[in-house]
Amino acid sequence: METTYSPTTIAYSARILKNFFWFWHGRGQTEINPKEIIPIRFINADKEIVTKSDFEDMNLALDAHTLSGIQKKLVLNLLWDTGMRVSELLDIKLSDISSQQLNGLRTAKVRSRKTMRYDLVVWSAATNELLNQYLGVRLCMPITSDYVLLNRKTGKPFTSKSVQRWIKDIADMAMIDKNITPHSFRHGKANEILECGGTVRDVGALLRHVSPSSSFNYLQLSESRYLQTAERFLRTA
Repeated sequence: METTYSPTTIAYSARILKNFFWFWHGRGQTEINPKEIIPIRFINADKEIVTKSDFEDMNLALDAHTLSGIQKKLVLNLLWDTGMRVSELLDIKLSDISSQQLNGLRTAKVRSRKTMRYDLVVWSAATNELLNQYLGVRLCMPITSDYVLLNRKTGKPFTSKSVQRWIKDIADMAMIDKNITPHSFRHGKANEILECGGTVRDVGALLRHVSPSSSFNYLQLSESRYLQTAERFLRTA
């Protein structure tokens, strides 16, 4: 597999294979001992983090005077505010969104495909203004679907690949020299929580982690924060 697939895919496939044999081993249907299948834990050392500066530059690169521009700007702001997985974002329906709060905040129920449970996400008043602007345009579209983010031409929800392409293009427009993906915003949200004095518990709560150990995977420091932290513990001449 190493000549064809990425290390991440290989590691994921190994876990699936081990679980498959655990299932049948428990029913006495296989002589293969699942313990002999060694799981591969692959950690990508090049996880990019979207910083607040990155987000602001990408936001400025977009024109909100077109439907496409509004949609992309809305996606950008929702990812930054909530740290949602892209699948959760694309699954949001109009019926999932609550009424606007008095402080301008708005919430929505999202379902994680990973845990199959529903959680609450909240976004800022500024992002809510973008949403209201987009929904005003969306009402004029001849579409009956309840999904929020729809392709006007097909009437169907956008795909994850579409959003991944958008993020890459926007990062290029903003001249950001990083391999930014939608998931980079999730790491960026965790980093921003820590920057603002939050704790690992806050990261777990706002990113909706089921296991506390998952939150520790998001504690990678941004480069600027890493340098500031390292400098505190270095001797100065």
